[in-house]
Amino acid sequence: MQQESPPHDTDSPIGEFVFATPSGFGILGRKSGGSAARRETPLSVHRAGRVSVPAAGLVAWLMLAVPGAAQAAIGPPRPTEFDICQGCHGVFAQGNAEIGAPRIAGLDARYIGRQLADFRDGRRGASAGDTYGAQMVQIAALLDDTAIGRLSAYVSAMAEVPAPATLQADARAGQATFATCAACHGAQGEGGVSLEAPRLAGMSDWYLVRQFTAFASGRRGNAPNDERGAAMRGITATVTSEQALRDVIAYAVSLPGATAKAAAAGCADSASTPCGASH
Repeated sequence: MQQESPPHDTDSPIGEFVFATPSGFGILGRKSGGSAARRETPLSVHRAGRVSVPAAGLVAWLMLAVPGAAQAAIGPPRPTEFDICQGCHGVFAQGNAEIGAPRIAGLDARYIGRQLADFRDGRRGASAGDTYGAQMVQIAALLDDTAIGRLSAYVSAMAEVPAPATLQADARAGQATFATCAACHGAQGEGGVSLEAPRLAGMSDWYLVRQFTAFASGRRGNAPNDERGAAMRGITATVTSEQALRDVIAYAVSLPGATAKAAAAGCADSASTPCGASH
């Protein structure tokens, strides 16, 4: 989440983002010359709008926000760049509906890499009215290909933290419609690695509604040569009502899925091309 930067000299980063660290808060940004910059500062208080939270208290709250089993399953090392991701998506990438950040833990590494590259390179998040996408564009601009590879591998391998169901929907009614989705996303909602279709099972249902609506309205999937986006825009025409959309998504997220981590190891060392960046 972008924060107001404190006064700094001409050698300080621009486009700064604040993230929690055990000793206080860190700031990740890009220097005026274009290079990435990261610094930590022992701030005792983090202010976001009118809310003030002690740094140590925020870290402790985040650690308690997910089950202990998930905490034990995740350990160092992790990419330094994940510090900024956790500010919105959570320490365990479990998501935060209150600020519109979805669960990303367990998504296929190549899919994560492709989305980060798309945000960075202007293929996603550039449409008018895409407020959340615009935020991701600013963050992804700080990442080079190597950083994207590290992040993609790490997030893909994170422990499963299923997102809570939030939709007023009839999952059974959505089963028949899901047959169309299964062709790409898998019969168990596990995602289709060969088609780079993301996992749906256990993901944030409200976010899937938002993205489906973005495809339907043309805010997403309209970039040149975005064949996958164009395909999704066509699929939206088969869902004829908001209730039908909620039903099929409720069914999709209820599926058992499967952990899609096969490509993670290869992504970690991807220095020249971010995982999934090809179109």
